[in-house]
Amino acid sequence: MFKILFKSTYYQFLIYLRMKQAVFFSLAFPVFLLVIFGKFWGADSPEYIYFLMTGVIGMTIASDGMFAIGPVIKEYYENGLIKYMRKMPFNILWHFMGLILSRIISLFITVIVVCLTAYFVFGLTLTGEQILNLIYGVFIGLFVFAFLGLSVSFISISNLSDKGLTNIIYFGVLFTSNAFYPVYEFNKSISAVGDMLPLNPILDIIRHANFHYVLIFWIIIPPVLFSFLFKRVKFTR
Repeated sequence: MFKILFKSTYYQFLIYLRMKQAVFFSLAFPVFLLVIFGKFWGADSPEYIYFLMTGVIGMTIASDGMFAIGPVIKEYYENGLIKYMRKMPFNILWHFMGLILSRIISLFITVIVVCLTAYFVFGLTLTGEQILNLIYGVFIGLFVFAFLGLSVSFISISNLSDKGLTNIIYFGVLFTSNAFYPVYEFNKSISAVGDMLPLNPILDIIRHANFHYVLIFWIIIPPVLFSFLFKRVKFTR
């Protein structure tokens, strides 16, 4: 089974590298945001550079999890591939785990590039503790947003053209979060909503190593919901 997982991860990563649009938005775009926002607002505030860098990484975690995993599985359904893979002599969940692991690898590459950019452009140096917090946050964050994206995709799986729900959830999570600025300084009500959603607790892990109990909900519910929805899918192709 581990051989299947390894091969699935390897081929999914190759597919990702051949998609120029995916590489741009998961690698080049975060670097672009860090440099532009950092130059505008972080020139006289080294603390903001770290805040911004971790926010960009958090945004990328949410984006990769919701748009690079759930919609891919939905395309498998549209093309009839899920029905085919269910007949293979191994559990299809191994293939899904390979997809998630390939995103973890690409995400860590993005994190490394973003951190190097922050170092060479802004002189930001991370401590060992901050690096460990980043690793911890990436794993938890991608797990949460991957299964959240999968659940959202399977909720609307019969609507083959509808991507609005995923966009609404993603931008709702992003714009109520502390990814680019501390929302609580401007609007405490919006900040309270953001604290109940998964991105703010994940950012707090990355920045301060604080684990909020609300994350337990997001770690448990999306995988359970996805498992339930997947079992109820009717394959008509």
